[in-house]
Amino acid sequence: MVYAIAVQGEEVWFGTEGGGATLYDRSKKDYKAYTTKGEPMDKVDKGVSINWQNLLPYNHVSVILLDVDRIWFGTYFYGFGGGGISYYQPQKSPSWKRFNTNDGRAKKVVSMAVDGEWVWVGSEKGLSLLDKKTEGWKRFYSTSDGLSGNFVNSLLVQPNFLWAGTNGGISRFEKVKKAWKTYTQKDGLTETEIKSLASVGQKIWAGGIGGTLSEYDPVSDRWKRIEPSDALRNGGIQSLTVAKGKVFVCRDNGVSIYDLPTGQWESLTVADGLLSNAVFCAAEDRNSIWFGTDKGASRLILAP
Repeated sequence: MVYAIAVQGEEVWFGTEGGGATLYDRSKKDYKAYTTKGEPMDKVDKGVSINWQNLLPYNHVSVILLDVDRIWFGTYFYGFGGGGISYYQPQKSPSWKRFNTNDGRAKKVVSMAVDGEWVWVGSEKGLSLLDKKTEGWKRFYSTSDGLSGNFVNSLLVQPNFLWAGTNGGISRFEKVKKAWKTYTQKDGLTETEIKSLASVGQKIWAGGIGGTLSEYDPVSDRWKRIEPSDALRNGGIQSLTVAKGKVFVCRDNGVSIYDLPTGQWESLTVADGLLSNAVFCAAEDRNSIWFGTDKGASRLILAP
């Protein structure tokens, strides 16, 4: 299961359910696996397995986030003692830095976003803020602070605002005033649990777990439902990715594709060569789009 993909030059990173992070070098046709056991994986147990090489906090990688000088990894841990985030900075020695879980609040990580000198980390308990300079946790927000839900599925950074898609709607954080505003069904959303947020041109799109798409209208400060015309429009949404002038809506039943210049919808399924119809994520390469599915990764090669 490939839950996250990030592309940097010739390198493609895959975040998997139980196998850690795999780095594929397209120019060398070479694969490397990074896990809690190091790279390559140790043959000998050096003690507590969760702390073997101090690379990834756990082997279920839910988020891979590219930064200016490093790559962040968010992991999702079901038990005790593991989970959380780490980063990989190849020019440093050691190359990996692992963080504590902010008292367990950044342990089951499902979303991350870089915001200048800060990193926002969304989990099933709320939203943590990490200071990149001090490498310490700065703040924590939950429903008691005005967040719409504690399960923070998606984050979107804007200059003045941070948007969070949660299991209780969409929350907008005004950075200067440090104030939250929440949007729910009374503000135009069709469903409560939001899986993904994306900037689409000057607009913001939101994808719900039940399959609905919404667009934010800043003038009315409300959301309105988008009505796709493709065959997959009712499939549950996992993520939204904007690339190559298109919006790729990764669903439980394939990929809906919206062409921004023409406003046309089309769809991709196993019938078109997709590895599986259960698609978790998408990422842009220079001449292709990668998709993470429950059976591995697929690559859609685009005509030049």
